[in-house]
Amino acid sequence: MTILYKVEGKEFSKDSVFPHKNVLCSVSARNIVAFSALQSAIFPASHGGDAGDGSLPGAGLGVGASNSHVYVCDIVTPWEYYKVCSSKSLISVLQWSPNGEQLLLGYVGGRVEIWQPRNQSINLWVLHYYATVPSEDIIEAQFFHNGKGVIFNALKKDHTYYAEKFERVEQQRPTLSGFGGVASEGCVLLTSSGLLAAFSLPAIQKTSAAGGTADGPAHEVVELTPALHSIGISRSFIEHCSMTPSPSGALSIAFSCGWQQQLVQCFKVSLSLEGELGLEQHLAIKSESQTSIFLGPLDGRRISHLKWTRIANEDVIFIAYACPDGAGSQLEQWTLTRRHQSVHALLQGGGGANNKPNEFVQSESWEQVGKVQLNASLADISVTRLSVSTPDFCQVYAILQDNSVQVLEPNSMKQLNHTQFDKLSGTSGGIKFVSGDLTPSSQMLLIFDSHAQLYAMQAPLLKQGGSGLLLLEYCIVTGCDASDVLLLNLGNLEALVEKLTDNFTRQPSFVRHFYYANFLALKSNICRVQQQEFDNLIILHAISTTFKSLLRPSDLGFQDKGPADNLAIKLAESIPDVDTVMLNLDAKDFTVEPVMLQSLQQLIQWVTDLALNMLHRLPEEVMKTKLSGKRPSYDISRDIVAISSLRELLVMIRIWGLLNTQCLPVYTKTMDNIDVLVILFRLLTRLAQNPAEPDEMLLDECSLLSKQLLIPQPTKFNPTTLLSAQGFAAVKSGQLQFTSLEEPTCLQDMETEEVVFASSVKDGVSNLQLGARPSHIRRCARCGFVFVNNASKVAKTSALKAWFSKWLHCHCGGFWKQVH
Repeated sequence: MTILYKVEGKEFSKDSVFPHKNVLCSVSARNIVAFSALQSAIFPASHGGDAGDGSLPGAGLGVGASNSHVYVCDIVTPWEYYKVCSSKSLISVLQWSPNGEQLLLGYVGGRVEIWQPRNQSINLWVLHYYATVPSEDIIEAQFFHNGKGVIFNALKKDHTYYAEKFERVEQQRPTLSGFGGVASEGCVLLTSSGLLAAFSLPAIQKTSAAGGTADGPAHEVVELTPALHSIGISRSFIEHCSMTPSPSGALSIAFSCGWQQQLVQCFKVSLSLEGELGLEQHLAIKSESQTSIFLGPLDGRRISHLKWTRIANEDVIFIAYACPDGAGSQLEQWTLTRRHQSVHALLQGGGGANNKPNEFVQSESWEQVGKVQLNASLADISVTRLSVSTPDFCQVYAILQDNSVQVLEPNSMKQLNHTQFDKLSGTSGGIKFVSGDLTPSSQMLLIFDSHAQLYAMQAPLLKQGGSGLLLLEYCIVTGCDASDVLLLNLGNLEALVEKLTDNFTRQPSFVRHFYYANFLALKSNICRVQQQEFDNLIILHAISTTFKSLLRPSDLGFQDKGPADNLAIKLAESIPDVDTVMLNLDAKDFTVEPVMLQSLQQLIQWVTDLALNMLHRLPEEVMKTKLSGKRPSYDISRDIVAISSLRELLVMIRIWGLLNTQCLPVYTKTMDNIDVLVILFRLLTRLAQNPAEPDEMLLDECSLLSKQLLIPQPTKFNPTTLLSAQGFAAVKSGQLQFTSLEEPTCLQDMETEEVVFASSVKDGVSNLQLGARPSHIRRCARCGFVFVNNASKVAKTSALKAWFSKWLHCHCGGFWKQVH
């Protein structure tokens, strides 16, 4: 398997006060890596900031070695990481919520914290909830399961419809159901003394807590009181444990005690709400003992790891042993089998619906199905995160302390692959792997060593070749981030995007509408790698829905269709004159308050700027296609959906200009009698008749636009990420090596054109020039899109507030980054 990149953490001290250098890591559904570093850290002055605001510590500030720190980074910009928090307590648990929005931290001492990014900014984190279990050590934590799941089956990659390709997990139930069976949010904790703690996140306070601003915290930290319950009849000292949700909604927990090394105890923990509905309900925990695993003679071995997971609807526990005298380690797989046990005739009795004797009773037992000897001590175990249909599409990754990774096949535990990283040597200072985790689609394995240095390796399922398209569609259906899939298919994106678009257009209309936002976000990331403009279509779609939401029919009783539907019907007649179309419409249906129209002027300007740039570049794009004989995978001037949306918006702008002339777009013209809206609508109507092959007269008229008025130059955002044309060339060249907090020059875009306002920052959401050095902005960490911080304060009208509310997340799916 290919080693993709390594990030050297030179800022982390090589000394540690802890007897063992422990680094925890976890990857979220949005491909954000969280890791804890238990060493002291010293950062350069260029990354200064207050330690409490989520940024990195200031220049020359050596944080005390007794502190533990939590950082996050994106897998497409792994050299840039951001601080979440610091604590004097030792972090023992690091866990993401299922949607990747919340980060749970568990400490030695019993404190649990849940952090969230403020305003979806990856470099600004705030504490929202905390709970305390006094005098206990948190050793395992799990967020409540929401009861949703999608089965990944590579055998169905040739099916057309998403409903056939991706089956929902029907038997899966939520961990805790509220009123109406709705899944509740919360966490379950397990302490080292065998004490269970659970708490649910209050929905009302959760909503108010999300309303922080960039200027200061607008929320209060909520203290939660957990419900407590002993997992067994008596308390015990738990050394190793594992927790996973089961289809029934309960949590399956396996653990081993310090004085009972030959016994792995298994429990089923279920949660429920007790109390009358409408009154205050409290959480109740129920723990039931299940079939346990009784191991044979250990011969000096000690259990080092436990991992309970589900593979193809089967419960599986992986048990790792540390062999004595440094003789490596052993890994065993145990599977829960269910059998029908025959019952003696004297004990059968009458039972069942028809009073027939019970001849069989179901029994459960754990069976060892595989075993493998490893040459080095085991650092961590990772299992494919996809809900696979058969064990053939699942793999086990054994991360060893000799800086190597072995890929094993479930059940047989046969070695499929072995990858050796930097070998241990005296000059390496004893750096060894300590933890690792897979990305949501299980395409990349991310590993941390004892100095918190990050390694990324390709980890595709070896038996599912050619399923890149299926994985991208899986990400569209589940909402997971697809950056890891794109990074491993950079050389094949052109064919993938063509098949992806073709398959998406074949889906039923209701399916396309439901997944349209996920599809646009994924396609924008693909087109960005190919240096093609796709973000304009996403913004155009958002503006179109916002403008149409302002329309109200003048007479509700006599209209079967809304104003937007009537407009689409009129435009289907291909009338080239915008005023003629306007006369055939009822102007009352398009009446909007003049004050509201004034607030939308910048968005109206953006629409006409897009149409103007698209038509201006059309002759050049046609000439490029003829010379190269190859069409780009996406061109907005050939997209009939985008052209139709522009024509609809131009008619609405024309009508609104009669209500308030201040909302019309402004241009510098060579002659005063030029009507920009009329010209744009006429040219777009002719282009809509044959977007694939525009006629020569249309191209001639488009080439004259630059002589009639000054055409504004579009703003380009060129961030430095691995998901770019430069990133494709770098990944193709071989293993990459980055230094933390240093932007690699090999990925920077050096071919940025010098245009008007090139040194100015433009807000991509409100279409405003912010100047050369704006004080506070938010920039997308992946696509570079800019959004002002105080947008919600500036918005005075309901239309503008609705517009800004669409941008809680960036359109590409990335987090915002606060820039000062």
